Amino acid sequence: MTLCRVEVASIYLDESTGSPIVVLKDTASDNVLPILIAPLEASLIAIELEGKRPARPLTHDLIASILAALQWSVESVVVEDLRNNIFYAKITLVSGETRLEIDSRPSDAIALSLRTRSPIFVRKKVFALAMGIEQAVKKMDEETLREMLEDMEIDDAGGKMM
Repeated sequence: MTLCRVEVASIYLDESTGSPIVVLKDTASDNVLPILIAPLEASLIAIELEGKRPARPLTHDLIASILAALQWSVESVVVEDLRNNIFYAKITLVSGETRLEIDSRPSDAIALSLRTRSPIFVRKKVFALAMGIEQAVKKMDEETLREMLEDMEIDDAGGKMM
């Protein structure tokens, strides 16, 4: 499956719900992927984007330090799939010849990737799936959309599709 290299383009609050959204942008095209995330992860990503260093390590700093101490590194992060409006990601770790793929919420994977300066990718099919949902959302009236967004919860399975 084809991977598209992306960068974190922005983080913003959705006007209708007040929920944070991280926007990934394909570096080779105009494709963007908005992912609804939890406020804590949004603040962790924002801290990394702004280049701030807190006095004490945050969760993703701690994970990066543990990986480095164990001689593992983050090779890449991939937003793998979109199922039932939930995004799924994998973090690929490497140590010598050994590789591990770890299931992750996209928000955690993105925050760790920014902390370790590792590349972020999105499977091409995820862009296509997300565009299909986006087109369906555009057809909804504003009230239906607001009700749908209010019913969405950010859970441990991962970021929800907007």
